[in-house]
Amino acid sequence: MLRFKNRFFHITGDIHYAILVLPKNQSILTVHDLVFLHTYKGIKRFFLKWIFLDLPVKKAKYITTISEKSKDEIITYTGCNPDKIQVIPNPVDTGITYIKKEFNFSRPVLLFLGTKDNKNLEASIAALYKLSVHLRIVGELSPTQIELLNKFSVEYSNVYSISQKDLHKEYQNCDIVFFPSTYEGFGLPVIEGFQAGRPVLTSNISPMKEVSADAAMLINPTSISSIRNGLIKLINEPILREIMVNSGFEVVKDYAPSAIALRYAQLWGVLV
Repeated sequence: MLRFKNRFFHITGDIHYAILVLPKNQSILTVHDLVFLHTYKGIKRFFLKWIFLDLPVKKAKYITTISEKSKDEIITYTGCNPDKIQVIPNPVDTGITYIKKEFNFSRPVLLFLGTKDNKNLEASIAALYKLSVHLRIVGELSPTQIELLNKFSVEYSNVYSISQKDLHKEYQNCDIVFFPSTYEGFGLPVIEGFQAGRPVLTSNISPMKEVSADAAMLINPTSISSIRNGLIKLINEPILREIMVNSGFEVVKDYAPSAIALRYAQLWGVLV
């Protein structure tokens, strides 16, 4: 154990179990979200919770997570002492830059990121029925989702497995970031939309409503009419869009990599 003296260890990826072989008083664990607990059931969920959450949380000296919602979930599912957990959000990708773009009133491009169940694509498709928009979907579509797009006559295009550079361009090419997710650990597309200088529509649930800080159009993701009405309002009110974009530029300053790095450095300093 002498080789561990005056060192600390920080597990930041999804290999939470790696912390089990590290010294307890010198180890930090970052838990990004607990989406896997909402995805699996039965014995598989039990095993994943035990190996990815229960044992690692118990072993870590400190835990960081990316939102108050994720912190609350960790406490609820493990009984962890709240004082052991620090909320340090994700930094924004500075490769996303603002490029001025004339809003396409006749057929705005809605950037939709992700196609898993929690991304809420199916309800969003229904909400777009007979709206003059173009839905730009990043993520692999299922046959059922393609069938729905055709059923509701939604004009769309689709890409997946794209590079980070191409993702940056998707933000620059869109008119609205359309993110009505039903579950997120953080909601990174919200601040990425702010960074790109695009109006954002997202859900009025945690953590998106906290991350957006009143700079986004908030809707009820379980209501098709709420999604539709929020989108129509955002499309039809240019002054509202301008206010939201300017507010977004202010909000995203709190997620600059330098600001986030400082918070991690302060935590690491406790263990050095």
